[in-house]
Amino acid sequence: MSFFVAVFIGLIQGLTEFLPVSSSGHLVLFYNIFNITDNTIFLSVLLHLATLFSILVVYRKDIISLIKKPFCKTNKLLLTSTIPTVVIVLLFESFIKSTFDGRFLVFGFLITAFILALSEFLSNKQTVMTKNYISKPKNNTIVYKSKTYLNSEFGTDLTKNTFTNNITNLNINYKQAFIIGIAQGCAAFPAISRSGSTIATGLLVGVNKEEMTTYSFLMSIPIIIASMLYELLSVTSESIKSLPILNLISSFIVSFIFGIIAIKFMIKIVKKQSLTNFSFYLIALSAIILIFKFI
Repeated sequence: MSFFVAVFIGLIQGLTEFLPVSSSGHLVLFYNIFNITDNTIFLSVLLHLATLFSILVVYRKDIISLIKKPFCKTNKLLLTSTIPTVVIVLLFESFIKSTFDGRFLVFGFLITAFILALSEFLSNKQTVMTKNYISKPKNNTIVYKSKTYLNSEFGTDLTKNTFTNNITNLNINYKQAFIIGIAQGCAAFPAISRSGSTIATGLLVGVNKEEMTTYSFLMSIPIIIASMLYELLSVTSESIKSLPILNLISSFIVSFIFGIIAIKFMIKIVKKQSLTNFSFYLIALSAIILIFKFI
């Protein structure tokens, strides 16, 4: 693997780990394009470590708050989400590994595109927003910060779908956390985005988009650590020695820097843009893969 390929792979990992487009799918795709077959496990571990540092840097204040309160609600929620993820990965471990040859990339990308579009559509349908509206109790209408939620239409108190801005007590219940954890487990398959699946699932079960984005990034920390430790069991000292140290360092630094950029970009996107835009990208990417496959 050349220096420029190493830097490019680091760039891809850094950007796609936190955008809802699947970093694993993109890595498999470019491993195939550049014919990278050796040391992919160790390289993936290194790149995941880099993006883990990206999360720790961006969310350092939140993480410190969670460490200071180890038994807070958010930590319990993270544990609730992690358990089904680990169970799914262990149950389907052999099948998941077999899918990393790239055969199902298009299928996975299209699943992610569908999930993103569906979640955005349903979340927009559930929330009716009007500006400068004064509520009338007889219509069972609730107003919250210039947003109008029609409570009677959906049979639930949608005012709870708000950002608490309290990292130790996120406005997520344990049932939602468990379902989101299942989505994260399913995202172990290549080309199914972890961040996309968890954020989309969170929206589908009624979690505020901004809060869900923060939770999605936080819940990736234990999973990244666990996956790195597991993958390290397959790494040999010979495989590490065969990789140029300069390439590894460069790939790590690039992945770390662009991981930070991707997280901050994703936070802004969630506030202002629709996740459906990423669906269009994934559909286009799938079409390109299919075209080149049959040429």
